[in-house]
Amino acid sequence: MLARRAGQALVAAASAALACWLAAHHPLAPALALAAVGVLAALTFAKPAPWPLWLLPLLPLVGLMTWTGWLIVEEMDIAVLAVAAGGWLRLAGGWVEGAPRTRSGAKLLLWLAPLLLSTLLSAWVGVADAGGLGAGALGWWQGYREPLNSLRLLKPVLEVLLLLPLWLAACRADERAAGQHLVLALQALLLGVAVWVVWERLAFTGLANFSTDYRATGPFWEMHIGGAGLDAVLALTLPFAVAALASATTPLRWGGAAFVLVLALYAALATFSRIVYAAVPLGVALWWALRALHGGRGVAVRPMLAALPWLAGVAGLALWMFPSSGYRGLLALLGAVALLLPLGAHWRGLQASHRVMAALGALAAMGGAAAVAAWVPKGAYVATALAWALGAAALWAGRGAAAAGATLVASAAFGAALAGVVGVALHWGGAAALPPGLGAAAVLGVVALAASAWRQPLWPSHTRWQGQLLGGLVAVAAVVGVFSGGTYMGHRLAGSGEDGKGRQAHWAHALSMLHGSDWLWGKGLGRFWASQLLSDRADDHTGDYRLLPAGDGRDSAAVVLSSGRHELGWGEVFRLSQRLASPLHGPLVLRLDVRSPRMTKLEVEVCAKHLLYPEDCARVEEHIEPKAGASQTGASQAGAWQAVELRLVGDPPTRGAWYAPRLLVFSIGLGRNLDRVEIDRLRLIDAAGNELLRNGDFEQGLAHWYFSSDRYHLPFHAKNLAVHLLFEQGLLGLGAWLLVFGAALWRTACGAARQHPLAPALAAALVALWVVGLVDSILDMPRVALLTLLLLAVALALPAPRHARQPRAGPGLKNPPGP
Repeated sequence: MLARRAGQALVAAASAALACWLAAHHPLAPALALAAVGVLAALTFAKPAPWPLWLLPLLPLVGLMTWTGWLIVEEMDIAVLAVAAGGWLRLAGGWVEGAPRTRSGAKLLLWLAPLLLSTLLSAWVGVADAGGLGAGALGWWQGYREPLNSLRLLKPVLEVLLLLPLWLAACRADERAAGQHLVLALQALLLGVAVWVVWERLAFTGLANFSTDYRATGPFWEMHIGGAGLDAVLALTLPFAVAALASATTPLRWGGAAFVLVLALYAALATFSRIVYAAVPLGVALWWALRALHGGRGVAVRPMLAALPWLAGVAGLALWMFPSSGYRGLLALLGAVALLLPLGAHWRGLQASHRVMAALGALAAMGGAAAVAAWVPKGAYVATALAWALGAAALWAGRGAAAAGATLVASAAFGAALAGVVGVALHWGGAAALPPGLGAAAVLGVVALAASAWRQPLWPSHTRWQGQLLGGLVAVAAVVGVFSGGTYMGHRLAGSGEDGKGRQAHWAHALSMLHGSDWLWGKGLGRFWASQLLSDRADDHTGDYRLLPAGDGRDSAAVVLSSGRHELGWGEVFRLSQRLASPLHGPLVLRLDVRSPRMTKLEVEVCAKHLLYPEDCARVEEHIEPKAGASQTGASQAGAWQAVELRLVGDPPTRGAWYAPRLLVFSIGLGRNLDRVEIDRLRLIDAAGNELLRNGDFEQGLAHWYFSSDRYHLPFHAKNLAVHLLFEQGLLGLGAWLLVFGAALWRTACGAARQHPLAPALAAALVALWVVGLVDSILDMPRVALLTLLLLAVALALPAPRHARQPRAGPGLKNPPGP
């Protein structure tokens, strides 16, 4: 016992020391990073059980590479170590001593051991392939081709092993609370990702713009060279959001879960990713099927099936209306449906005379709304909004007793809302929108008459069911908007066949690079991009950058930029970039020192840009002639240093709206194939004389600098999870990962833990992730790999339900009674 406590205290001390050391070297705010370590460690020590709430919601917030320049280490690593320090210290002090175990940690380690050993082996192979960890091989600013990149991809496995005992301890202390905390943490994570995407769309395209060639990347800097970080996290977390909505026990919790889910669905649509459009519905369908199969008496299938005609009907009406009525017409349609759903039950409680009065009132309100639409400026919108507000207020006032007066008022409001559907369509789309608008209003009117006359209810009257259906209808309308509101997604779908052939050729080429023992243990973690240098194909050779220390004709550090052999369009240029913090006052001037062996084409730009898509750029392209070499050997080969001044053409970009400010980025790249240039002492100066760049002389290494390849991504990724694992870890690694995935999926879908409240969402998340993995690598992004491994470990750790004493479920866990 004493030895175990001492070991736990040692792990806590090591985690705290490493977290503080990394925080002290943070390029932006070391003092703030150290304070965050203290807060997270203290919070976890004081309240260890909810540790996912202190850690997982940080995932969208702690990827600051495009501000710091850190690539090998990132803020998520510091956060994990801080949480581990507090949690392990609490374990050493006796957190849950004597509590019954849910599942043995030794069994989990047996399942995870092959994966751990394979990853360690591949990390060693990758480090060796990159030159080893000898003298001078370590540094804060290594990139994807250096030895530390292999250790960078090893981190998620080690971090999950560090966190897994905390999860087991939380389950032993209170299994129900542990599951509740995990679901809430994943909801908060998903909310952070979705809010980031909403900001990105507001700032750069507008929420309803589905024609622009712009795919959201959210908070995932890892997508600066492409990839599917956003896709994978949405696929992993959306099943939990759906589960939380379905099991919410109070209106407040239901409203919060619905808010998160709506934003998340918008984020999924804004990816314009065909695989997300497949993975998310498949994951939700699997969650529903497993919940219905293993959820027992608490799951009612019939009400779920009752939603299908509504979803299909509203989808048809939306497809009919949208081309001429736009989003405003869809909003009016959804508003009328929102009033119709609860009115069905109210009408059945009325006497015959009151039903006649309700019908007459609806007709009168239609006429009044039509008059307002005709005579008041923008009256269609005014009438629709007033009708919906009046109807909602009347339904709220008539709850419980279903007062006849309130029902009559709500019926009149519904009639006005039907008129509003026609009026909004006509106002927005003109005469062409009139037939669809009239048709949609007529369909809803017929449904209303049938609901009021039929003796049996045509749809469930429970508020929960109606609210969930309305959320589904909003999602359906959004999907219609994406596919009908612009040409971009249509073009992507039309090109799916050609893209598929390109992916297959890319996978075959990746596997052709494996030889001999590579098939057994792979080429090593993180060695895919570096291996492209050995290819004889021009398309595999991209640009690159390196930090050069002082020497060889330089009295300070510098950076060497090189361009690739592939076709260089504006989006394919390899860019070295830095985010700009100050407002820009044009014109802008760049001064820098340059050295190159031959004439070089420099491309410089300052743009409004989040990660991949530049807008409103001030740019300049300049051919730089080499200067005669000096006496140093290296300098004579590369020419001599020369000072260059470039004036950017065009007005600099602005920050945009205050509520969605745009990010501004400076970039420099090479516009010709096989160019090479050394750069130093970069100074970007605006009209007010302000110097806008930080660390332009590279004396702080590559702090604040990062690179991107906006539209040329294939050489950086295997673009398939199985191919990626086979390339990096060989058959041993692929087998280990398939074993862990298979065991976790079997346990949650068919095995001993299938009836655990968390099981359906976990199984759905893992399947959805594999669907995304059909077309992308996923595990070459540490934050995504950390979340994936953590959910895999949780799935393997789920205990079989104790039938003799079922724990009371909380938000996100309970299977509510069917309506």
